[in-house]
Amino acid sequence: MSSHPAVRRYACTPLPFIPFSNVGGEALNNNGVVAGGIANSDGSVSLAQWSNGELTPLGVPPGLPSRNFNIPRVFGMNDYGAVVGTLRSAAGDVPSRWFIHDRGRFTVLPLADPTDRGGAAVGINNQGEIVGYQHAANNRLTAWRWFNGVYSRLSISGTSMAALGINAAGIIVGNRRLRFVRRLLTGQLRSRGELGYILSHGKVQYLSGFVYAINQQGEAAGGCVANGRTRATVFTNGIASVILNLPSHAVGINSAASVVGSFQPTGCRRKHLFQWSANAGAFDLTPEGYVSAEAAAINNRGDILGFGETASGKSEYFLLTPDPAGELTSRAVITAPTAIPSYSRFA
Repeated sequence: MSSHPAVRRYACTPLPFIPFSNVGGEALNNNGVVAGGIANSDGSVSLAQWSNGELTPLGVPPGLPSRNFNIPRVFGMNDYGAVVGTLRSAAGDVPSRWFIHDRGRFTVLPLADPTDRGGAAVGINNQGEIVGYQHAANNRLTAWRWFNGVYSRLSISGTSMAALGINAAGIIVGNRRLRFVRRLLTGQLRSRGELGYILSHGKVQYLSGFVYAINQQGEAAGGCVANGRTRATVFTNGIASVILNLPSHAVGINSAASVVGSFQPTGCRRKHLFQWSANAGAFDLTPEGYVSAEAAAINNRGDILGFGETASGKSEYFLLTPDPAGELTSRAVITAPTAIPSYSRFA
């Protein structure tokens, strides 16, 4: 196995951030900086950044509309270190507010609509364009873009929409849910979950699966559901290509179209972390000592942010860094890429 030309070694570094049980809580940029939440001695949560082994506390955003809004959760970070996320109370994800931390200063954004219950800032590019979603009073989600102090609601069809990423060219990806009648008219009765979209300069492309990330070339990563099973998928020009024929989904893609996500090995109920490229295929990068692991992001240097459960039952984040002397060796995963027709209607 070690003679395989695509086999790589990685250093695995545990990170001090608080693990969250669902999406969000961490971000990785192209300079290898990681942002997340850390626990304080009084039980509160602060924002922090980790880089080259050094942890830098960033404090807590000012609570709005009360001091109870004191739990920050990170979702995105650009290459200049600007961090975006959501600020909530101990009561749950709503009500909430979205925040930016840039150049040492917190900014809590106002509600896009006074009746909203809150939402989250999820993605930010190097131009400072931010995308996310808001919880309306009726509990549905609306996707938005924020730039130069102005909100723009994204014109995406569906009952609930979220924007999850934006690249340097301003291309936005996200997911939506369709009404039953619309699913009936479009022949998508089996698509009961989320379906993705790509919004490029006012032109919307609706996809056959869901998406979580986009690279600078406009390629998106996510998954497609067929026969009740989800497969990790890359969307290129609206066409979906399954990259791993095991229960799986992708969450990150870099400028070299290297993809990361999680999969369920045959005969195993726990998730493993995978990295895939078109030239080399898929590799298992679950660190030694972890009984399960999932990817959260990959940057253009090939660093991979992940989280998992150790053999002792501890949940933690870790950073995988390409290193010829690293303790983790990639292990090939058997896969057979398959093309799936895309629902590529433009609007």
